[in-house]
Amino acid sequence: MGRKSKAEERKKEILEHFYKVMLTEGFENSSIAKIAKSMEVNPSLLIHYFKSKEDMVVGLVDFLLERYEDAFLNMVIAKKDPQEQFDMVVDILFGHAWMQMSDQHSVFYACYYLSSRHDQIRERFQQMYNRFKEVLVELADRWLEAGVIKDFSPCQIAEYMIMLNEGLTYYEGVYRDPEAFVLRCEYLQKMVRKTLTA
Repeated sequence: MGRKSKAEERKKEILEHFYKVMLTEGFENSSIAKIAKSMEVNPSLLIHYFKSKEDMVVGLVDFLLERYEDAFLNMVIAKKDPQEQFDMVVDILFGHAWMQMSDQHSVFYACYYLSSRHDQIRERFQQMYNRFKEVLVELADRWLEAGVIKDFSPCQIAEYMIMLNEGLTYYEGVYRDPEAFVLRCEYLQKMVRKTLTA
C-alpha cells in the first residue's frame, strides 16, 4: 500500500481534533473555530479540507467506523481456534473490551442521531453495519463448521449479536452504572452462549 497523501494525513488530524472537541464540548457546541483553536491553526485551514461542519461530520463517521473495525478485528484475528474465537467475540461484544471505547459512544451516537436526517451519514452507518455483519457471518461459518454453535444461519447469528450489542451499548450509555454493567455483561454472555452453542 502506498503512503498516505499529505491531504489525507491533514484530514485525519482535523478529524482527531474534531473528535476530541466533541468529547468535551458535545456536538452542538463543537465549531470549526473551536477545532481550529484545538489545533492552533487558522479556521480557514479546516475550510480548505472540509467545506462545512456537516462535511466534517461525514468524515468523522468514517473515522469512527474505521476505529471500531480495527479494534474489533485486531482482537478477534489473534484467535485461530474456532471455540476460542467464538468466546473472544462474545467477551468483546458483551463485555468490558467493547466498552473500553466507551468515550467514543457519546460521539458515535451524536453522529448516529444525524443519520435520521442526513442521507450520506445514514449510508455510512449502513456500510458499517453491513461490514460488521459480513465479518460476523464469516466467523459464524467457521463456528458452524467446527460445531461450536447450533445450526442457525450465519446471517441470523450475525444480526442477533449486532442487535444485542447495540442494545447493551445504548442501555449502558444511558445508565453509566459500572457495577450494574458488569452484571448485565455477565448475564448477556451467559445467555448468548446458552442460546447459540451446540
